[in-house]
Parts: sequence; C-alpha cells; structure tokens
Amino acid sequence: MDAREARVSVPGGVLACTIAGSGEPLLLVHGLGGTRRTWRHVMGSLAATHTVIAPDLPGHGESEAPAGDYSLGAHATALRDLLVALGFSSATVAGHSLGGGIGLQFAYQFPERTRRLVLG
Repeated sequence: MDAREARVSVPGGVLACTIAGSGEPLLLVHGLGGTRRTWRHVMGSLAATHTVIAPDLPGHGESEAPAGDYSLGAHATALRDLLVALGFSSATVAGHSLGGGIGLQFAYQFPERTRRLVLG
C-alpha cells in the first residue's frame, strides 16, 4: 500500500493523518484513546478502491489538543475542516466506538458532506 503521512492545519490546530489510495474518499474515525493506526490492517484493501483518510482525532496520537472542547460536535467540525483542507467536498464516514458517535454527529451537522455512514 502506498500511504503518506500528513500533518494538516485546520482552524482548531494540526491533525495528523494517513492517506492512501485513490477514488471516492473514505474517512476512517477511530475510537476513544485510539489513533489512526487502529485502521492499519484494513487500509490497504480499502485503498484499492478509495482514497482512504485515517486521522488522529484532536488530542489523540500525533494530533494537537483541540483549541475548544472534546464534544462530538467539535470533533465532527474538525473532521469537516480536514476534508475541506484536503480538497474533498464529501466522504463516506466509517467509525467505531467513539468514532461511530462522531460519524453520526458528522452526518447530522454536515449531511451535504456525508455520502454514506458506516458504524461499528
């Protein structure tokens, strides 16, 4: 898998992420206390058909702590800002545990940016 590591500036700080593949964007959201590495075993197969974006949530892994709070809404907004910074208008959002809650909040706040929602 050809993946690149990136540090992306968004209004709330800097988010670390791994990006791989090409095609329709797929945003992978990890759970509480996790990091983007949670998705390392599935990124290769998903990158065969999608542009896979796996960020460290604000305050997790190599991402900076959020400027505001750790609410679902704040995390959803940070992910929206990440997609915009990367040049994507929408994505399929897949999340597990806390990431699933953030995915639901993302779809609620930004329905025009949500292609599909996958929860686990």
